[in-house]
Amino acid sequence: MTRRLLLALAISALFPIDAAADIGTRSLKEIREEGVIIQQWDASCAAAALATVFTFAFSDPVSERDVASGMLNYTQPLRVRHRGGFSMLDMKRYVEGRGYKAVGLAGMSFDDVRYFQSPIVPITVKGYSHYVVIKGVDADGNVFLADPAFGNRSMSRARFEAVWNDGMVFAIRE
Repeated sequence: MTRRLLLALAISALFPIDAAADIGTRSLKEIREEGVIIQQWDASCAAAALATVFTFAFSDPVSERDVASGMLNYTQPLRVRHRGGFSMLDMKRYVEGRGYKAVGLAGMSFDDVRYFQSPIVPITVKGYSHYVVIKGVDADGNVFLADPAFGNRSMSRARFEAVWNDGMVFAIRE
């Protein structure tokens, strides 16, 4: 046998053809979207953020569509369209209609965020208000977000505080 053939046999023995399946190869898109409900409509970040929290933090799976439909039971569609999305009051009514407790707070500090389980916060992105879920904060102050428009992402504490709207927090508890 030639050296090339021996090398090919050795490699095929070590790395079978379905090796990618064995090690759980995932795309960057799959990794980025893991544990996040991605919004399907321009103004549905509130619905997708709520679906993310219910599904992954409370093990109460619900789709973005179901949340949006449910919130429309508590408000007028024209009002949502005029505002460019759902409000925290719309979110609160929907959450409480599902049997949970919810509160919207303003003027919170960065250090207060750690006391809430998967809080939803409004940030300003390219001039638009947008809801994201805070998944955690590391020792260096980096903030890990479940962003319904993008997926998992992180930003520094300074960047987060610069885009966080008025220290507002929407928190849910059972």
